[in-house]
Amino acid sequence: MTAKRLYSLDVLRGVAALAIIFWHWQHFFSVRGTWQVVWSRSMQPGYAVFKPLYDLGWVAVDIFFAVSGFVFFWLYLEPVARREIGAGKFALQRLSRLYPLYLATLLLAAAMQLAFHHATGNWFIFAANDWSHFVKSVLLVQQWLPPDEMQSFNGPDWAVSIEVLLYILFFAAVRMGLRGPISATCLAAAGAMYFFHDGQIGRGIMGFFWGGVTYFAVRSIAERPSAKTVARLLALAALGVWAIAIADVYFGFIQSLFGMFPPPVARFLIGYEYPEFLIAFIFVIVPLTLAALALWEELFGGAWSRFTLLGDISYSTYLIHFPMQLALALLALRFGWLPADFMHGYVMVGFYAVLIGLGALSYICFERPVQAAIRVAIRKQALFPAQ
Repeated sequence: MTAKRLYSLDVLRGVAALAIIFWHWQHFFSVRGTWQVVWSRSMQPGYAVFKPLYDLGWVAVDIFFAVSGFVFFWLYLEPVARREIGAGKFALQRLSRLYPLYLATLLLAAAMQLAFHHATGNWFIFAANDWSHFVKSVLLVQQWLPPDEMQSFNGPDWAVSIEVLLYILFFAAVRMGLRGPISATCLAAAGAMYFFHDGQIGRGIMGFFWGGVTYFAVRSIAERPSAKTVARLLALAALGVWAIAIADVYFGFIQSLFGMFPPPVARFLIGYEYPEFLIAFIFVIVPLTLAALALWEELFGGAWSRFTLLGDISYSTYLIHFPMQLALALLALRFGWLPADFMHGYVMVGFYAVLIGLGALSYICFERPVQAAIRVAIRKQALFPAQ
């Protein structure tokens, strides 16, 4: 692949980060300290239009893992394999990007969680807010120690903990010679099996390494004379699977079809409350989408770079959105706002506008400067040699 940056994947990551807010909008049913006695997702703003996001927005996190896998195999595989990037430099590059905002939002969320608990006697959404979970969160290992997978403080940051573990697994696998598509496939399959046993760790492993498999497939296709034809077919296939998945959310025809099987079989094959749907999303829908976008941009170009800000701020919008909800919950306690006050379209639009603005400010004024300062300071101390 000749491109130095695939803007389309940045845009996809940014859209995924914003999609998760729909799934988490249900948090506002708990702004008074306990869940509203009677609530349903259909009460949320624009539910008829955004039903797939309200019902299934949680799967957007798996797009993060897959995009990370694709990008890491694309940009880091050869340098790590050739030892052009050592463990120290690799860790510096990743942690200087992730940790400053992660720590800032963790501390902010912890302070507001304590304030919310003081006012109501309850935690806001995520209840594992003790010292043990705080220490593990500071060390970014809160999701590494099964079976304790309870989310705490800034709950969505569980995915960052998994991401860091995936980076370590990737580096170790490459250094041990597990570098090709077969190795990546085996690791993804192992992640799928572990997913049914453990949950989030396996979920991250299968998504990340299947993203790596997708990279190998895209690289192979891009080198073929028929690449443009294949790219068009993949684009149609990706649109097709998304259309089928979205239509099924509304009409349930796939669920009805499989409903004819005996209950245990039907439950295994379908049902958005079951992990089998996630397997299909990770192994079919997401890789088709990644392959279609990457090949299309590689072969046909496009105006994706105009929307790259969405990708740049995807990390900040993901980590900031829950502290924003916490802040609004504290304001709700102060001014007597009720869950119904948040179930208006203009409230959601305003939330998105503020979130995107804060995300841009965070990226430009905090994340990039702090990242650069950390890298310069550590290199001056010569703590991490280049190799």
